[in-house]
Amino acid sequence: MMIGKIIRVALFLLLLTTPLSLSAQSKKVDEQRRRVEQYKRDVESAKREVSNLKKEKASASKRVEALNHQMNLRSSYIAETERERELVEADIATASAAADSLHNALEHNRALYAEAVRVAYRNYRQNNYTTFIFSSEDISDAARRMAQVQHVADQRRALAEQIIQQEEELASQRKLLATRSHELDSIGRSLEEERRSLEDDKREAQKEYNSLSDKEKKALSNQRKQQMKLDSALAELRKLTAGNKTGSSFNDKTKNLNLPVVGGAISKVNGNTATITAQKGSAVRSIYEGKVIRISRDNTNHQQVFIAHGQYISVYMHLSSVCVAEGSTVQKDQKIGTIGIAIDHKGVESAYMLFMINHSDPNKTMSVMECFKK
Repeated sequence: MMIGKIIRVALFLLLLTTPLSLSAQSKKVDEQRRRVEQYKRDVESAKREVSNLKKEKASASKRVEALNHQMNLRSSYIAETERERELVEADIATASAAADSLHNALEHNRALYAEAVRVAYRNYRQNNYTTFIFSSEDISDAARRMAQVQHVADQRRALAEQIIQQEEELASQRKLLATRSHELDSIGRSLEEERRSLEDDKREAQKEYNSLSDKEKKALSNQRKQQMKLDSALAELRKLTAGNKTGSSFNDKTKNLNLPVVGGAISKVNGNTATITAQKGSAVRSIYEGKVIRISRDNTNHQQVFIAHGQYISVYMHLSSVCVAEGSTVQKDQKIGTIGIAIDHKGVESAYMLFMINHSDPNKTMSVMECFKK
């Protein structure tokens, strides 16, 4: 029957023109947005730190370091936001192509459906289905014709349902396009604002730096060199975590961990780094099961321990002693050393350590406070 042929063609074309799901692309956008939001929180935290240092009338060198950290975070935030914009633009292009494809398919299938209805009406006027069935040669022929009529009716109904589904999908794609376009405008405004803020940060940092004495500038330079050495060491250590299975259950959602110093308290937090104070001689412990991948000394002759937990690395710095060896496996809360001692210019002694958490992928960040949330 002619109507059956029209509907079969329409259903075939419908399958060909239905676009692929956009969930994978949208998922990438959502994941990147979470990364951007984390960087945004880090920038806000750094801004509060700078503001507090000003209120406390801290030394210019401390303010310069805080501003430099703020600029680094803001630069990363801008880079991640740029990446978000690229993903949103790709999502818009995909959604636009999908919407165009759906629109063309709908127009074509509506025309085919209208033709099928016209053919059905013409067949009914000229030779209605009752006559078609009762003109059968025998009961077997009548059953076959009834089945054929029912099949055509089912196909027509299926086509109508598919067209409705396509209309809903097209509306959904157009809504997504509108949402993504609005997001793109918002991202553009955010980038402009952050770039202006970064320039303000640079001017303020330069002003603070110019106010430093030669001695302070030299100390600051040494501190930066030490940080560069640490960053370089971490880059090398990240290679050692490849394929590491020890402590692999550790992830960015791991919480409720004990502080790495027995009886310690967090006195300062800076993104993925925390300063922890405690009593002299306090034990330093591993926050999680892991493998000791490096033990070294810093420029003050204090020891540093690097422990891999799956693809994460926890770093314990400014230790006076260490009681584990490279390559050894440690358990959660196992003692690895003792807290370091520092003496200020007035001869006052204090015990503290620096703790840091990193991922083998430098693009993945984790706030140190997340580990210790209860």
